[in-house]
Amino acid sequence: MKLMRSIIVNIIAMFSLTAMSAFAATSLTGAGATFPAPVYAKWADSYQKQTGDQINYQWIGSSGGVKTDYS
Repeated sequence: MKLMRSIIVNIIAMFSLTAMSAFAATSLTGAGATFPAPVYAKWADSYQKQTGDQINYQWIGSSGGVKTDYS
């Protein structure tokens, strides 16, 4: 009986933690061309207001964006 109760409690805890992390705000970082950056900034602001997710776009030029490695 104790084993079954322990298993059930662990399963409930696992699903609770999974559900909480699925709704947590996230952060996305990218870099690239300067020309479309003002449009990206407006889109990112609108998206952040709707979802709470943060988007960070760095204007470093298209060749710099290609060279950047985000892990």
